[in-house]
Amino acid sequence: MAGKSGSKGEESLASPDVEFNPNQRLSSVLLNEFNYLSWARAVALALGGRSKLGYVNGVIQKPKSDSSTYDSWLCKDQLVMSWLLNSMESRIAEIFSFSESSMHLWKHVKEMYGNQNNAARIFQLKRDIADLQQKDKSFVQHLGSLTSMWNELDVYRPHTTEAKVLLKRAEEDKIFQLLASLSSNYEDLRSHILMNADLPSFNSVCATIQREEVRKKVMNMENKTSLSETRAYVSNHKKEEERTYKGKRTDLKCSYCESVGHVKDRCWVLHPEQKPKFSKEGKILQNGWNTSSHKASLADAYSTGSLKNFTSNPALLMNEFAAYLNNRQIHGKTEEPTITENESHTAFLGKFAGFLAETDCVPHEEASGSRHQEDDW
Repeated sequence: MAGKSGSKGEESLASPDVEFNPNQRLSSVLLNEFNYLSWARAVALALGGRSKLGYVNGVIQKPKSDSSTYDSWLCKDQLVMSWLLNSMESRIAEIFSFSESSMHLWKHVKEMYGNQNNAARIFQLKRDIADLQQKDKSFVQHLGSLTSMWNELDVYRPHTTEAKVLLKRAEEDKIFQLLASLSSNYEDLRSHILMNADLPSFNSVCATIQREEVRKKVMNMENKTSLSETRAYVSNHKKEEERTYKGKRTDLKCSYCESVGHVKDRCWVLHPEQKPKFSKEGKILQNGWNTSSHKASLADAYSTGSLKNFTSNPALLMNEFAAYLNNRQIHGKTEEPTITENESHTAFLGKFAGFLAETDCVPHEEASGSRHQEDDW
């Protein structure tokens, strides 16, 4: 009876109901891209405690399909597979959900995440440990966070007394401290160094950083030179646009100088006084007839004060009247006279009309040019 009861106790211990729950997780730590070592250790311990580690390490071989033990092996192997998948993050589990067996699943996970260089993860752990602050967490929570990172770091760096390994770790720690002290401008270089299959030596890392610094300086100088040239080009182009004479017309051609853009009456070669002058800013200061000085001279020429001598010199009055008609013929079609010019013209015509009314007082010998007699009309 005692033997029977003992065998029943061993059977209940070996196969409790919890072992047949396919939704069970083997570890509270779920597999992601960075924690394979800690995850694999926790899962191996859980499987060993359930006498199922042989299904993933190859100790328990797959029997032939026609064997009497095949169904039993398949049932337990699929149970182990479900445990492994439930111990992964969902996005990771989707990658391995169609594995043939638990051994193939375990092997593929190791190939994908177990053979990665651990330098980047060690660097991140050391950085997180150095930057960790308690803040609003309780001491127990804060200690738990530190302990978790310490334990993971121990997995990547197990304790040893070998001098060669200790010297290598000391050099790695200097590299980690140097990379952590760099500014964010070297983030790409830092990632490149940490992702190498073998971490370079400290001197090699220093040389790489120095070359990158020189490259950045050269690139900045080239960018500044290119920017200065662009600004100079834009500034000069803008000045040229401001100095461009916008009145040019391609449908006009001068019969005097045979140039395109103007006619003979507006030719600067024939009439240099019409050529506009430009200021330093490229603006037109004056343009031939269309100037205030020209209008002022006309107003002065025909002002009331300048007509005082006309009555005493009829010949001068006739010559001035001819000049007046000539100027009106030239400018009257293109410009509108101002109020001052209208007043001057009216005064001049009025003075001339008064002179004609008093023609008997004008000696004939003082008048120049041909005279009209009664027989001419």
